[in-house]
Amino acid sequence: MIEPENLLIATILVPLVGACLMWVLAPLGDVIVRRVALGTTLVVLVGTATLVAQCPTDGTPFAVHRAMGGSRYLNVQFFSLGLDGLGLWMFALSSILMITSVLVSWTAIRERVPLFYGMLLLLEFGCLGVFTAQDIILFYVFFEFTLIPLFFLIGIWGSEERRYAAIKFFLFTLAGSMLTFLGLLAIVLFDFSINQRASLVFSIPELTTALADQPIPTNWQVYIFLALFAGFAIKVPLFPFHTWLPLAHVQAPTAGSVFLAGILLKIGVYGFLRFSVPLLPNATAQCMPYLLWLSVIGIIYGALVALAQTDMKKLIAYSSVSHLGYCTLGLFALTPLAVQGSALQMINHGISTGALFALVGMLYERYHTREISHYGGLAKRLPCLTFFMVLFTFSSIGLPGTNGFTGEFLILIGMFQRGWTTPGLLIIAVLAVSGVVLGAWYMLNLVRRVFFGPLLEPAVDGHEGEPITDLNVREVAALLPLAVLVFWIGVYPKFFLDRMAPSLRHATAAAEEEVRHLDIQNEKQAASPQVATESLARVH
Repeated sequence: MIEPENLLIATILVPLVGACLMWVLAPLGDVIVRRVALGTTLVVLVGTATLVAQCPTDGTPFAVHRAMGGSRYLNVQFFSLGLDGLGLWMFALSSILMITSVLVSWTAIRERVPLFYGMLLLLEFGCLGVFTAQDIILFYVFFEFTLIPLFFLIGIWGSEERRYAAIKFFLFTLAGSMLTFLGLLAIVLFDFSINQRASLVFSIPELTTALADQPIPTNWQVYIFLALFAGFAIKVPLFPFHTWLPLAHVQAPTAGSVFLAGILLKIGVYGFLRFSVPLLPNATAQCMPYLLWLSVIGIIYGALVALAQTDMKKLIAYSSVSHLGYCTLGLFALTPLAVQGSALQMINHGISTGALFALVGMLYERYHTREISHYGGLAKRLPCLTFFMVLFTFSSIGLPGTNGFTGEFLILIGMFQRGWTTPGLLIIAVLAVSGVVLGAWYMLNLVRRVFFGPLLEPAVDGHEGEPITDLNVREVAALLPLAVLVFWIGVYPKFFLDRMAPSLRHATAAAEEEVRHLDIQNEKQAASPQVATESLARVH
């Protein structure tokens, strides 16, 4: 029986080994490369499933491995890894979506195949590391590492404007993450000063515990929060830092879009949850109203822009801006239900939007166009593809019984709880509901125009005379695990919430307490003028 900590290390390193094998096996042909890439992702999935089965439900970190390093004055745990409720399900989703990414690229990628699958596996390696890193330096290394393979995936195998999209994506995210790194270093330095340590500590759990007892001064918390915000908000992306995302999605190959939407965008929300909220609770509470407003603006803006799109991929890209607004809305509402809904919605969005990008890629592989106006009535020709498209559309718009409903329902209930207790925030909860209506509008309109009505197929150029066929076994296999998760989370979310809730409570407890403290102060200040007025009235 392999120890959990050793299994975790092996699971993370398998994609790195697989990426190296891609170059070694390149002379043997593309077929061998594809099979080895798929086998590598299946091995990772088996390791992940074993770890999930061993995960405790009390929020205790497990499979923790620490390898110390540094010097007398620099205490860096260079290879400190572990799983807890904050990263468990994103770790698992990374393993599942990579299988989907490999399968949807099977025939779509025909140039530099070993390099392509090598980059995909390196991307998986980086994402698995991000969600398990227990050291700030290690987290940041993985955080930045994920940029490199995606940059090449977009720049080499993307569409017409791929180079511009890749450079814009890289520069946007790199610029923000530089400020984030400065913010993380500031947290370490303040901990060193406040707690009078003999050496700098980079352990995330140790910093969380120490700064809960001896917090950073509030004014400095705000400055550090803004530095972290720069990188994490761009990564989400939170409105108005979203401008790189639609172009990156449209130009990326299908596998790149699937993994970008499903995993990479969630690293920003995960960063807020791992660092900003627990380490900077006072700043989080003070910035909460502004963050909620940015979130709800993103929800409505993304939905309205999605309504105006004529390109299917761009429509789904803007829908991501809207849906991720719900993730940040739930997180910064700072109520237990909303925070749990936010963490669950991160998974839900990865499932539904990742699948939608995969389906658009399958359609593009058949007809070589993403223009909505070029399609109509495809349900007659492609019933299996239509079934999956309708299913994941229902998931995306939050139909009861699907995973999307569970996440959005928890977020909205939690946001209304915050609106009733904090003056001025109830309007945000009301506006957030409009995003649900708009989301149903643009997604159902897309399905209606493309799959129903009179049959309309675009002229197929360069398809080598091959007949248009429905989904094959490989494509169904790429979508089926995601379809199972849609109903599993929708019908029985307790299995997922139980493993997240304790870690979420621990991460947000200090910020929630600070919000309550600010609410009490505001109530006293609001009551003071009224008391003074009544006193003057009695004197007269």
